Amino acid sequence: MGEDEKVEHVMLECVKYVKDRNEMMQVVMRELGNARVEKTGREWMVLLLELCGEMSERMIEAVMKFLERMWSC
Repeated sequence: MGEDEKVEHVMLECVKYVKDRNEMMQVVMRELGNARVEKTGREWMVLLLELCGEMSERMIEAVMKFLERMWSC
C-alpha cells in the first residue's frame, strides 16, 4: 500500500489490520483496567511485545492471535 512496513506501523497503524488490531486492543485495554492509557508508539510496542514483563496471559494470547492473523494474509 506504499507504506513503510516497519513492525510499529503494522502493529499500531496499518489500515489493513484495523479489525484484528481493535480486537487485540480491546483485550489489552480490559486487562489494563479500561483506564485511559496515553502511550507513545514505542511504549505500546514495548508493552505489546512483552518487553516490560507487565502482560497478562490474556494480553499475550491477544497479541499472538493478532500476529498470527497478520502473518497469514
